[in-house]
Amino acid sequence: MAIKWQTGIYSIHNTNKITEDVHNTLEDETKSYRQKQLKLSSKLLGVSSSRVTEDNSNKYVAQRLLATEVDGLELFLFYRKHRKDQPEWKSFLKNFVHDDATINTNPVNMNESFVLFLYKEDTKKLYAISGGYGAFTIQNFVDDDFGINILIRIVAQKGDRVLRHAKEFGVTGGLVGVAKYFRHNYNFYENKNFGNIYREISASIDKDIARSLGINADYEKQCIAKNSFKINHSLSFQEMLSLVKKLDEILQRNVNFDVNDIKQIDVKKNEELINILERKVLDDIWENRTSVTALDERLDFINKNFENFLQAKSYKFDRGEHEGSDTLFGWIMSRFDTFTKEKFINNVHVQTVSALDNDNEVLTNDTVFNHFVYEIENDGESYFLINGKYYQITGNFKTTLNISCKDYLEKNFNEGLDKTWADQDTEGVYNLQYKNEDNTIVLDTVTPENIEPCDILKYDEEYVYLYHVKKGFNGSMRDLTNQVFIAANRIQEDLMGDKSYLKSVFSKMQNMNNYKNQIDNEDDFLNIFTSRKLCFILAVKDSGTNRRLKNIEGFTSNIAKFSLNELIHNMRNLGIEFKVAQINEPMHIPLASS
Repeated sequence: MAIKWQTGIYSIHNTNKITEDVHNTLEDETKSYRQKQLKLSSKLLGVSSSRVTEDNSNKYVAQRLLATEVDGLELFLFYRKHRKDQPEWKSFLKNFVHDDATINTNPVNMNESFVLFLYKEDTKKLYAISGGYGAFTIQNFVDDDFGINILIRIVAQKGDRVLRHAKEFGVTGGLVGVAKYFRHNYNFYENKNFGNIYREISASIDKDIARSLGINADYEKQCIAKNSFKINHSLSFQEMLSLVKKLDEILQRNVNFDVNDIKQIDVKKNEELINILERKVLDDIWENRTSVTALDERLDFINKNFENFLQAKSYKFDRGEHEGSDTLFGWIMSRFDTFTKEKFINNVHVQTVSALDNDNEVLTNDTVFNHFVYEIENDGESYFLINGKYYQITGNFKTTLNISCKDYLEKNFNEGLDKTWADQDTEGVYNLQYKNEDNTIVLDTVTPENIEPCDILKYDEEYVYLYHVKKGFNGSMRDLTNQVFIAANRIQEDLMGDKSYLKSVFSKMQNMNNYKNQIDNEDDFLNIFTSRKLCFILAVKDSGTNRRLKNIEGFTSNIAKFSLNELIHNMRNLGIEFKVAQINEPMHIPLASS
């Protein structure tokens, strides 16, 4: 009986110097099989030419195949047997078992890995399958959107209910990414992912689609589309080759719909534009490298495999190691202190950052540059740099975003804050103007559990209004909208429990000279919440002539608009009222939240 196996299929891109060199060698008819083999191993597997055929336990070794070409596919197989360090748990248990127990007599830990490259000669496309750590070895050379690009060519319509599970990367807001599981199949319209980018999709494909892929199926199958394409169906080696050829054909088709709301810029067709955008990004980072807080409004630093990256215990860079991700970017920038600008720009494209787990195993690894997530403006257009790829925010997307925000603002505006905020005043100075007003408590910098409930609290007979105050409707809105959501979620949870968080708010307030004695006792403070509905309000100072929040089109920061839109959605999910106010806004709108 033929051996079968479920495997994901990758596509190797040709968009940087390394992979372009590989493709050029494969396309060169004067190159021998051996020369191509050497190029693949040295460029994509990190093996020097002298070791390609050596029996080296830590390197990939080229394997002799019975046939190097099958049905128009040229095959190159590499295998690695890798000795691992003894895991810590062995020494942890060692003194509690006999010396001759198998846990002690089998001290060597081995991993086996392989990478099989498949070159389609007529279309000049390079594919790969892998096992063990093979996928990690080639991760920086694979097309991250390959699986999704297949999916949007085999699923007929965006409205087809095929979605089973999705992982999305958050361009804005405090949420880096989210994994969603659907009880019943969703379509792409139902899974609203405004401002998010799909990184992985599990989808149901009917038996007709499965059969069109060369899979003999009598029932619906499930596929996983990410940087690879995989079907939950075991394939023989020959069936795998046939599937690679079929996927190669599918890539020649036009897409049936766009899965993401922002458009990726083609590196080959827009080289001049990308060079301009890259200069802007690197100029800004270089100018602010010694004061990285200035970049917080528009820059995130995270690996494309954000789950593994954020789960890491430490991060390795330039022979140093850093605990935790919170101050990682600043630490990395400090390592460039003695560099010239030119050397800095060259090195961020070369030097790598590795995320390590508790056993010092590498979870992610990529260049510094490929960790940047950044919003850029150029010639009136908005772009995102996301992990080494550039995306344009399309006109339709911006129009939809403006309409969505404007519609909400018109229906949910609030003017409960009537004091003038002088340009020279800080946020704290502004907030203290409300101290000792009737039905008002100032709570700025009161942060039990590292959560600020609000800056200014007001209440009437029906509602308690929690104002979060911010100067400027710009990229820093990501942090503020996240702060509002966290506070709303924590207070709602607290009101259904023992109110320990609100009790801590009162206690901390009473211990701060600026804020103590604003209310008589803890019971009166708690009663403000228990007898009223919650309404959170994002209050923004932005008093430019044309920059009114109701005229949202006047603001250029799409990150701010994305973040506001995401907060609106999240607050609806919590079932808590949410409104927006503009400080120094001349129009009078009643405080009542009706």
